Amino acid sequence: MKRRRFLIGMASVAGSAFGLPVRAATETGYPNKLIKIVVGSEPGALLDIASRLYAEKLSALLKQQVVVENLPGASSMIATRKVAGAPHDGYLLLAAANTVVTMPHFVSNAGYSMKNDLMGIAEMARAPGILVVSAQSPYRSLAELVAAAKAKPGSITFGSGGQGTTSHLPVEMFMQEAKIKLTHVPYKGVAAALQDVIPGRVDSMLGTSTSLQSSLQSGQLRALAITSEHRNAAFGDIPTFTELGYPAVTYNIFVGLLAAAGTPAAVVNTLGDALRQVRHDPGVVARLKSMGQEISNLEEPTQFNRFLLDEEEKYATLIRKAGLQPG
Repeated sequence: MKRRRFLIGMASVAGSAFGLPVRAATETGYPNKLIKIVVGSEPGALLDIASRLYAEKLSALLKQQVVVENLPGASSMIATRKVAGAPHDGYLLLAAANTVVTMPHFVSNAGYSMKNDLMGIAEMARAPGILVVSAQSPYRSLAELVAAAKAKPGSITFGSGGQGTTSHLPVEMFMQEAKIKLTHVPYKGVAAALQDVIPGRVDSMLGTSTSLQSSLQSGQLRALAITSEHRNAAFGDIPTFTELGYPAVTYNIFVGLLAAAGTPAAVVNTLGDALRQVRHDPGVVARLKSMGQEISNLEEPTQFNRFLLDEEEKYATLIRKAGLQPG
């Protein structure tokens, strides 16, 4: 039933025009009460920062309060399940990252399906991942780390925020491309992993530009490579994996706004119109860029949904090649 609602809703959105401003709110009566964006991370994380930045602007545009609720845990699956099972009326939304499409491949019963239970509205921001080591590490470049990993396979460790997360899968991509073996040390969140990487108890990790920025600026960490296609304006001295000979290691952590499948097209259009205006707000763009984040062209629901489904297929292939098994 939810699959049918998803297809009907997206067909309606595909046929609608997004050139008009947020007047759809008046035509449908939406919104006429508080809107909540559920975020599956702790305050201060990439998801949280971008969501709060958007929520403030959306409140003014929609003339209704838009608030953020942090519901961390289970690699954002608790938050995702809450929205996937919510009434499809646009009052409970999900701010999600790549884990929304990857976790069903790692958990036998994730409790939701991206295709059947959720629908994308727009991407709010995206950020590259940065591979780092402790400032005390003997590895001063990516080439040195690769050479050491090839000399003693499995001897070098990398921490992550958990199996299947945005700090895990890009390293799997790197290992496949570089033909090396690193030992994965999963934690319950990136912050915990970072606490062991800084003093060198764990050799390396990959995190978002947002989560690592202060530690890089303070000199506690050394950056080896960044996953963006081109050098990032906020981290211009960090070479890309492509520059260093690993073009397949191109990866962005996205922050998208999603709703329950079957949300009426008029409601999705209203939210999409408002999000488009926020995405082009100079203050928002500047704030995101200062943290190494960017705004892509994924601003229409049909476009963003296609992206999400393509990402799910891409990660399914990566996970299969890496031999990773669901828990």
